[in-house]
Amino acid sequence: MENQKSNWSDKILRVAGVIILACFSKYVLGIGLLLIAFAVAIGLVLLLCLPLILFYLDKQFKKEQEEFQKEYKEFLSRVNGSKFFFYNSRRSSFEFAKDTVVPQLQPTTNIVFVDGEDIDCGPDSKFVSHMLYGVKERKGFPYLIKIVNEEPVDYSVNHLFYNTMAGKKPLTPLLQRIDAFYEAPAVSE
Repeated sequence: MENQKSNWSDKILRVAGVIILACFSKYVLGIGLLLIAFAVAIGLVLLLCLPLILFYLDKQFKKEQEEFQKEYKEFLSRVNGSKFFFYNSRRSSFEFAKDTVVPQLQPTTNIVFVDGEDIDCGPDSKFVSHMLYGVKERKGFPYLIKIVNEEPVDYSVNHLFYNTMAGKKPLTPLLQRIDAFYEAPAVSE
């Protein structure tokens, strides 16, 4: 009899378990379907809004670019006639540029040290950086830039600089080339 009783109780527990599982799975399935529907709805909204978002971001980017270009033109106007000497942190030439060449430059020359991609020369750093990275012919540091008619004109003295340094040649030809560049009128393109 105990065997029959336990058999009945097992059957009752199984039926109760199936009923509970059926009720629970109905809710789990319902919640799962609801979550899927919600994710699909969010995806559709994002898909529909994506062109608007991209349009807005494009407008913002263009607005920032126009604003930067306006500020950059004002910067070039403000520094018209200025001269810049750019040298970098390359181990083989840093000390020669800093200790030998820079002290011999005209006091009106703006000395700009470039450490990797970083240029720190005060509030105008972003404009000076833009000017440097706009160099037309990338022949290597040091770069000379002068502002003529509110436009940057650039020149690399890399070859003469390294010949002077490595060959332990007189500094005078390098300094004369630098001064000649700064004093020469700009050539129209």
